[in-house]
Amino acid sequence: MLNSIKEIKKEIRSRKNEHKKDSDGRVLVDLRVINDESFLSPYSTENHNIISEELSDFIEHSLAPVPGDKPIHFRIFSDVITEEEQKEYCRAIHSHYGDKYRYTIMEKKKLHKLALIMSLVAIGAMAFMIGIDISGARVEIFTEIIDIFAWVFMWEAVDIFFLQCTMLNFKQKRYLRLYDSIIEYLPLKDCYGEKHGGCDE
Repeated sequence: MLNSIKEIKKEIRSRKNEHKKDSDGRVLVDLRVINDESFLSPYSTENHNIISEELSDFIEHSLAPVPGDKPIHFRIFSDVITEEEQKEYCRAIHSHYGDKYRYTIMEKKKLHKLALIMSLVAIGAMAFMIGIDISGARVEIFTEIIDIFAWVFMWEAVDIFFLQCTMLNFKQKRYLRLYDSIIEYLPLKDCYGEKHGGCDE
């Protein structure tokens, strides 16, 4: 029996991504690792391990509906990760998101500078236009062009400062929480057991 579009939408809305939490209120992120060959990025070094982009994408996709300021608790279910690798993977996860946080700081500084420059250009263009009006040398087409030029630059500055920087603020909160995350390793059998509710639910 084929469901109508309305029924499909209703079913999707009913399946809300309500994330499980631990006893401390941290959002649980479950990872089932059967093969850990691609856990780390192939470009990791001995002194600076980071996780693969594939794993990073999975983590961030899992947390998409969760507010960025919520603390995180990873539960990694696996029988192939040794005790030494557990420490290495913990460092890699924290290092990866520490790097991402530092990158957003630099990106935000660049955006602030760009927004400031564009604002000054817009203000300068508006001041020039006012000066032309006062001097009585106004040419309709020319002043219209200056007006459009000034407002385009001002709008771009507003877009950068209030929209793009706001998105970076959200990312920064998320990366800080991931950097500060708790990482717990559990046997693969617990992934399916009643003890933890099952990681596939």
